[in-house]
Amino acid sequence: MQKFLLPLKKFLLVGLLLAAPHASLWAQRGNPDVAYAGQSIDQMIAAFMAEEKISGMAVAIVQAPYITRVTGYGLGDVATRRLSASHTMFDIGQMANAYLAVAILQLVEGNKLRLEDAVAKFVPAAPTDLTVGQAIRRGDETSRWLAPLIEKAGGQSAEDHIRANQIERLGLRHTTFGSALPSLLWEKTASPHSGFLKIPALINPAEPATGYAGASPVAVPSGLRIYASAEDISLWDISLAGEILIASPALRKWLYSAPEGAVSSGPWYFPGHKGLMVTTGSSAGFTSLLSRFTDASELLCVTLLANREDVDLTQLARRIAGAYDARLGPPLATSRLRAQQSPFPVKETMGRLEKILRDRGTKIIARIDHAQAAQEAKLQLAPTEELIFGNPAAGTLLMQANPAVVIDLPLRAAAWEKDDAVWLTATDPMAITADHGIKGRDALTLKMRAAIDSALREAVAAP
Repeated sequence: MQKFLLPLKKFLLVGLLLAAPHASLWAQRGNPDVAYAGQSIDQMIAAFMAEEKISGMAVAIVQAPYITRVTGYGLGDVATRRLSASHTMFDIGQMANAYLAVAILQLVEGNKLRLEDAVAKFVPAAPTDLTVGQAIRRGDETSRWLAPLIEKAGGQSAEDHIRANQIERLGLRHTTFGSALPSLLWEKTASPHSGFLKIPALINPAEPATGYAGASPVAVPSGLRIYASAEDISLWDISLAGEILIASPALRKWLYSAPEGAVSSGPWYFPGHKGLMVTTGSSAGFTSLLSRFTDASELLCVTLLANREDVDLTQLARRIAGAYDARLGPPLATSRLRAQQSPFPVKETMGRLEKILRDRGTKIIARIDHAQAAQEAKLQLAPTEELIFGNPAAGTLLMQANPAVVIDLPLRAAAWEKDDAVWLTATDPMAITADHGIKGRDALTLKMRAAIDSALREAVAAP
C-alpha cells in the first residue's frame, strides 16, 4: 500500500503544480519559462521589429544583482550588414540627461554645488530664477543647462566628468561619446568581415549602430551624445541602487523619486506602479528606454535600444517585464490592445486623453462613465470610463477594403482602476485589420497605431 501511495502523492503534487496559476510560477526568480501572453521575448521583439520597420535592437534584463539576458537582434547597420550584438552601442538620446543628473549630484556630494544654488551663478546665460535642483527636475525644458553647469562647477567638461566618475568608475567598456566615434576600432566596410581573424578587439566589437529616421540613416549630430550597449546601461542601472555612484541615501532618494504631486523628476518618469521609474530617449535615428522596478520584492530592470527614431518602447518593455513576473506586466486581457499605466485617477486620465484627441482634430463620438451607469443600476463598479472616437478619412478606407470591419469601428479607448492601478487602453488598428483579413493597408494602420500610442503616452505623462 505504501508503495502505491508514494507515486500517487507525487502524481497529485505534479497535478497541483500544473493546475496552479501560471503567474505564480512567473514570479519565481530563475524560472526559465519566460513568456507573456503565450509569446517569448524573442517572438515579441521579432513581431515588434517587423511591425515598426526597425532594423536593429538590443535588450538587457537585470534581476539585481544579475544581468540575466543580453541579446542583439537584427542589423546595427543595414548598408554594411553589421549585426546588432551584445556590445553594439546605440545613441541613448535624452536618456543622457540621467547621466548628467548623476554627475550633478556627485558635484553636490563633493560640496561643489548645492541644489538650491542658482544656475546663473555658474552659467550666467541661464535664467536667474532657475536653481540647480530645478534644472534637473524640469527635464528637457532646462536640460540644456546641465552640461555647462557641470563644466563650470566641476572644472572639467561634462564628457570628462561622466567618463571619470561613471564610465571608468564602473569599468564600462562599451559606453562612449559621439565625439569619440571616429577613433573607435571596428570594421566599417561591408561584410564578410576578416579583421577579427588578426585583431582580438574586432571579435564581438564595441561598434556603434547606425540610426535611422524611416529608411534613411541619420548622421551623428554635434553636442553631448552618449552611445552605450544594453549591457553597459544595465551595469550603470545596477550601480544606481547603492552607493557606487551616489553615496548619500538622501540624494539618491531626491533624484529617484518625484516631487509631491508630480509624476516625473527630470529624466525619470513614474508611471504609477510602486517603485517603477522610467527614462527614455528618442533622437538622431535612435530610441532608448530603461525601466527600473525598484521595489525590494521585484528588482527587475528592462533596457531596450532601437536604431529607429520615434518608436514607442514603453509597451514592449512592460510586456517583457510581465514575462519575468506577471505582476509587472500589463493585464493579460490587454495583450491585443495598446496599453499604458497611468499615474492619474481614471477620470483625470480619460479627461486628458479626450482633450489630446480633440486638440488633434479627432472626432469624439461619446464618453461613457460605466461606474456611474452601474450605480444607477444599483451595482458597484470600480472607476471605469470609455471613449469612442474616430477619423472617417482613415476608417472609410478600411471599410472599403472589408465592410465587416465596421463592427470594430469607430475606435475605442478605456480607462479603469483595479488593484490600485489605473490602466489606459485603446483598440489596436493593426489587430483589427488582421482580424478582418484586410491586406495592403499596413502603412495606414501603422500610422493610426502610432497616433494612438502618441496620444496614450501624452495622456499619462507629466502635465
